[in-house]
Amino acid sequence: MKMAPFSARHRGFTLVEMLVVISIIALLAAMTMGGYTYALNGSKEKTTRGTFESVRTGLDHYQIEFGEFPEPANPQQQAEFGLGKSYNVGGAACLYQALSGDGFNEIKGVTSSGEGASATSDGRISGTEEISHVMIKEMPQTMWMRKGEKYVLIDGFSRPFQYIKATTTAAGSEPTTINSTYDLWSYSMDQVNINKQSIDTLQSPATSLKWIKNW
Repeated sequence: MKMAPFSARHRGFTLVEMLVVISIIALLAAMTMGGYTYALNGSKEKTTRGTFESVRTGLDHYQIEFGEFPEPANPQQQAEFGLGKSYNVGGAACLYQALSGDGFNEIKGVTSSGEGASATSDGRISGTEEISHVMIKEMPQTMWMRKGEKYVLIDGFSRPFQYIKATTTAAGSEPTTINSTYDLWSYSMDQVNINKQSIDTLQSPATSLKWIKNW
């Protein structure tokens, strides 16, 4: 009895065919992951812009209420976020307290949290007592984070907002802010220039291309 000739449909994949299939799968996976990352970053940026506008509105209310914008009491303090990267948190801690009304020790020149209110060692209002001046009512938890003993205002990327109040400088001295009121920004998707300040961008505007800022 004669054997039927070997049919191509009964053979397995060749090494080349397997490599082609694996390459196609890897390409599709990379495209899917890239699309997911792009969408996720877009969502975080949208959240950051929404929070940014809320902060600006809150600062306007603060200025109307107190006649000035809040000034960070500890502007140079830093903390680690993410993969060992250090960010300035002095401004973010000041913003949290000034806009939420929860504490006062991070705001320069403020020594009392309001009539009838007491604070804990980290400046938060204790018990059921609340500060009478709240600029952003019912602040969502997505806007803030506890970092050590500090509470800081964060952007959609879970990193601290940067904030510097403009101050009067001596004649001939270099300004510390771009705006005459305050500089507010988020590094947003930028993970390189995280130690640059607003004033640094005057010399190198490309530094802040990815930032969300008020100048």
